Amino acid sequence: MTTTATGPGPRWLGDAAQLALAGLLALVVLPVGWASVVDGEVARAWQTVLLVALVAVHAAVATARQWPLASYAVGAVAELVLVAAPDLGGPTATAAGSEYGPVLLPSSLCFFVLLYTVSAHARRPWPTVALAGGLVGCLLTVVRLWGFGGAGLEGWTWWAMLGTATVGGTVAAWALGQFRATRAAWIAQLAERGAADERRRIAREMHDVVAHSLAVVVSHAEAGRMVVAQSPDRASEILETIADTGREALTEMRGLLGVLRDDAAPTDPQPGLADLPALVERLRDAGLAVEYDAADLPAVPPGVGLTAYRVVQEALTNVARHARPGAGARVRVDRDADALRVEVVDDGGAPTVGAVPGRGLTGMRERVEAVGGDLETGPIATGWRVSARMPL
Repeated sequence: MTTTATGPGPRWLGDAAQLALAGLLALVVLPVGWASVVDGEVARAWQTVLLVALVAVHAAVATARQWPLASYAVGAVAELVLVAAPDLGGPTATAAGSEYGPVLLPSSLCFFVLLYTVSAHARRPWPTVALAGGLVGCLLTVVRLWGFGGAGLEGWTWWAMLGTATVGGTVAAWALGQFRATRAAWIAQLAERGAADERRRIAREMHDVVAHSLAVVVSHAEAGRMVVAQSPDRASEILETIADTGREALTEMRGLLGVLRDDAAPTDPQPGLADLPALVERLRDAGLAVEYDAADLPAVPPGVGLTAYRVVQEALTNVARHARPGAGARVRVDRDADALRVEVVDDGGAPTVGAVPGRGLTGMRERVEAVGGDLETGPIATGWRVSARMPL
């Protein structure tokens, strides 16, 4: 029998709570049932069987969280014994007004706990099977107690109370267990969705940092092979640019990976609009002709600024990697009353840049949508256009 332990919190805490509940029930209701059976004026064999059934149903409550299905089965058999046993007499029968079936002993309430536990912790279809078993038990209980007329309850009043107590308690216990199982599954789904979103965010960041940096490094390395032979004095300049790009990439990666550690030291702030001129300058140094058109922009939220930076970074990296040699690009950043607009247009020849949506374009779209914006990408007459609008 395979079961699951659902719900937040440590498993040991739930087990301890289950043991505490079992102990409380045994302390409160078991002595009453025990005394009623001992003084019940039934045959010795039935007395022994009933006492074993009472102990079994209470023990099943103690093990219900660890083994819900097995505990439910033990409790169901014990309840059948209480239903099938002969009426009890003695002092409690005198107080009740007549002899009564052992199923009326307070320990029968333990069955509701067992049904709840199966409904909350067992996999399908066992909760439904347990409910069906409980409803069959309700029918057997009503049939067994058909002639009971003690405690001043007779006729339809007794049957209304008995039916409400048995069926209502059974359905309520099952429904509460299903509610707990559904809530636990919902919480787990939220956690998984959050983890997946975080993995996608980290993948986007890593892609942007690594792809951009490698594109600049490769461009300088390829240019260096041709330039150094003719102008050896430029070797140090090219190598310095490669080293600066590598160091910047390492710094961004350390900052990105640092958020994955609880004990990480404070990291450098993420790039934003103020870092766009430096980004454009690095691409120019790598040999890409870039025009930058941006008015004096007031401060924007950090998330919007980082998204704008990454969109421009990815778009220019795509131009450097995919456009024809000698291609150029134009970057324009402006804002109106309620939105920031970023546009990157290249003249690399239509539609050579990003013709098939890849990780870069997908990452850009996810970034922009995450801040409530819209992204448009596609070929134009001369090359490729990337346009993002992000509300402020």
